[in-house]
Amino acid sequence: MNEDDAQNLVNLILHCTISSQVPFSEEQMSALQNLNEYCVYIALQNPEVAKVPLKIIYKSNEEFKMALVAFCLAQSLTNPRRKKVEDKDYFEKNITIYQQQNNVKEISFGEIDPQTIIEAINWEIVEDWKLYRDNERGGIRALVDEKTNMLGLDNYKRGGNPLYEFARFHRKFVEKENRIAQKNKQEAQNAFRSAVISSVASEVAKQQIAAGKNPMDIINSLLSEEDNLQVDTGSSKKQIEDKSKK
Repeated sequence: MNEDDAQNLVNLILHCTISSQVPFSEEQMSALQNLNEYCVYIALQNPEVAKVPLKIIYKSNEEFKMALVAFCLAQSLTNPRRKKVEDKDYFEKNITIYQQQNNVKEISFGEIDPQTIIEAINWEIVEDWKLYRDNERGGIRALVDEKTNMLGLDNYKRGGNPLYEFARFHRKFVEKENRIAQKNKQEAQNAFRSAVISSVASEVAKQQIAAGKNPMDIINSLLSEEDNLQVDTGSSKKQIEDKSKK
């Protein structure tokens, strides 16, 4: 195969049509097309492809499948209702890529629940994978730094099988995001409650002053009620924490 034929083959694969029985959205199909182009780029760096350009089809499809397995595995690890059988071997067994006529790349997901696949594939995870697989600037450290703004992830251990390393990162990242969301929600609820209590206390004070009560007695009464409220709230919170530990 001469240089022109090799280049034509690469261009053909780069612009292939992605097809699947899973009803992907237009945005998801665009992300998959972008992923395919990246996989061709990765395959071009393979020494085997450099020797035998025809292997570009096999090697790019191999890389494509690897990415899809990683996405499904990451989704499985962040799904509370995931099945134990949905491990790396399960996804590798069910995901197959066929190079069809008319330059069509058909993706079969076998017995995997289509909803699982739809939830697993999006632009964000495609970009995460591209950074993770980048041989020059990527890797797990670059991915962690990028996603956490250089803050890192507590209790996350790097290493091991690349697919599980990538999936475990997403598990830890989702946990971190959920904790932040829960904290923000609790703070918003506390702020709203404080605003309501403050508004009610102000109105009560106005009414009592209008009724001729001593302002200092009103202040002391409100402060006493606030102290009691804080004690009750703290006690309730401690009871909840004790139950969760049990």
